[in-house]
Amino acid sequence: MNWRLLPWIIVLIASPGLAQTDAADPCLQAADYKGCREYHSGGPVQGKVEVAAPSDHNYNPRSVRQLKIRGSYGRYLTFTGTTLNAYSGTPASYNPGSPGRRVCTTTTTPNGLYKTTSCQQVGYVAPSYRAGTPGGVERRSFRYQLDCKDLTFDRKGDFSGFGNKGWMAVGEDPTAQAVADRYCPIIDSVAKPFDMDEDT
Repeated sequence: MNWRLLPWIIVLIASPGLAQTDAADPCLQAADYKGCREYHSGGPVQGKVEVAAPSDHNYNPRSVRQLKIRGSYGRYLTFTGTTLNAYSGTPASYNPGSPGRRVCTTTTTPNGLYKTTSCQQVGYVAPSYRAGTPGGVERRSFRYQLDCKDLTFDRKGDFSGFGNKGWMAVGEDPTAQAVADRYCPIIDSVAKPFDMDEDT
């Protein structure tokens, strides 16, 4: 046997195996092997963009200040926060109106020979219909006032469907709850506004 041919024989025998390996994994020669594998395996690369949704509840820590109520600090906080506000719809209403009544007046000439009668409708109200409005949930920012003693809060402009909601327990709003948990125990160390002096 010619030993000089042995290396060529080994190459010929190994070539089908190398070809099969390349065919089984088309990403061996790719510059981005991981990205190539994700593409071929149907991973997140194929046209799908994942974007994290913003939080529905948050507050601005720099906006948290003590609030002066009835001449003193130490109980109330004010801050700006974002939350979800659910509001009720209004029902539809129908007013059937009123037919009113017919009022007639008769006048007689001075010589009594002629009489004239005139009539008019008094108190008539036309029927009317007012469409209802749907309820919903709004995500928006509010200016809060928070009572650290009673653990209640008020959001300015939080429409309920029929008016503002007024003061509620902090458990009703995750944003108010987070601020109460973080700042009420240390309210004496919370900054006081220099240009805001509210009395209610």
